[in-house]
Amino acid sequence: MVPRQGPNIIPPPHIIAVLMRSVLIAVLLLVIAACDSSTSEPTTTSGLAATTSTVGASTTTESPVECPEAPYDLEELPFGVGEGDLRASEIEPDVWTSAPGTHTTFIPRTDDTLAIALIRGTLPPVDWPAEKGEVEIDGTRAVVGPHPDGTWVAGWFEAPGERCDLYTMVFYPPWVPGDVELVINGMNRVGG
Repeated sequence: MVPRQGPNIIPPPHIIAVLMRSVLIAVLLLVIAACDSSTSEPTTTSGLAATTSTVGASTTTESPVECPEAPYDLEELPFGVGEGDLRASEIEPDVWTSAPGTHTTFIPRTDDTLAIALIRGTLPPVDWPAEKGEVEIDGTRAVVGPHPDGTWVAGWFEAPGERCDLYTMVFYPPWVPGDVELVINGMNRVGG
């Protein structure tokens, strides 16, 4: 006696299409996740012994365009600021300098420590509870004040207020209020 076999069941074509589409979508999601990476290309500029760095972005959608360097000259700096040597690759990004797509200009001290970070492409990412005052940065209203982490921070934006029109300036300790004011009052916009 020959055993009986059941009918050969083949799913309808529309069920096969749905299954194939699901497998294809899963494979594409895995490929996109594997290809997503961030890059950061540090560069060094001449002039005030400033080192600049752009922080790359990593998203599953569209990476933000990197902002160009902040269009400001710092014409007044306290003694010892702007004269050292920094390597952007050795500066650890922090809460101020780590926003994707921003451009940061690092200004050293003579002892090769970080004095100022001028960041184009973001406002201060955290609010600071200490007293803040209003100042003018080359004709633009800005807010400045001490932060509990020991830094002094300034934030401002220019019209039309697009992402690359946002600025944060961080003064890494030690700073006295008079020297912060000296630097801010001596800022001059040069270019776009």
